[in-house]
Amino acid sequence: MKIRFWGVRGSFAMSGREFLRYGGNTTSVDLVASGGPRLLIDLGTGGTELAKQLMTSEFGKGHGTLPILLSHTHLDHIQGLPFFTPFFIKGNQIRILGASPLSGVSLEATLQNQLAPHYSPLNGLENLAAGVTIETITPGAPLELPGFEVATAAVPHGSMVTTAYRITADGKTVTFLSDVEYPLIDDPLPEALALAHEADLLIHDAMHADHDYDLRKGWGHSPARAGVVVAERAGAKKLALFHHSPDATDDMIDQVVERTAAQTSVPVIAAAEGNYMDV
Repeated sequence: MKIRFWGVRGSFAMSGREFLRYGGNTTSVDLVASGGPRLLIDLGTGGTELAKQLMTSEFGKGHGTLPILLSHTHLDHIQGLPFFTPFFIKGNQIRILGASPLSGVSLEATLQNQLAPHYSPLNGLENLAAGVTIETITPGAPLELPGFEVATAAVPHGSMVTTAYRITADGKTVTFLSDVEYPLIDDPLPEALALAHEADLLIHDAMHADHDYDLRKGWGHSPARAGVVVAERAGAKKLALFHHSPDATDDMIDQVVERTAAQTSVPVIAAAEGNYMDV
């Protein structure tokens, strides 16, 4: 299985010379299994960059198939929806899967609102040329996608919950735990540990540097240390710090990685927009 980070930033996209090495796009992670099946986690602005590459393949001819897993529908995770060009090609089949954002509000209604005329000239999901299905999932229930096995769990994110994922293909496992804040940093939830159990790569929220976290408790995001605790207790083989603050420059992220790596024997990297790498 290969992985590529197309967007690693949280809250809003950034540009400028201080954000070149790690990238400034918001959340979007692409996983590709042997033989070609792929899935996308979240559709932030990074997804629009993936879309350009997809349009040079079968998606440009209307023969593409893609499942998109949403962790939640905060804007930085769906900003790419109106600009994801495979949606505009008839014949493409794209499944968007995620939990209902709030009680009584459907996932489809939320995404429909993103394309409402107040915000987009597309005027609704029904105007997308591709075959697009919106599928509501129940966190905690497994998913079967072509080429992938997916386990899910609901995790706390401020006043709401998000969906975390454990994705297995080709004998390798990636765990996605972004937009999460545990009630106690040193005592992660059992659901998170189960998803991360012996994962080959744990992608974990690290929006806050450890020394800044006391000022930001309750915002729904984790300090880098939280990823270390999960990785160590779950026996994950590698930790990728993710969902970087829009205020965090490349040099600041370097410092977070250095301090975090000094706390643990688990290999630590910061997720960066770039080329595909083997899990």
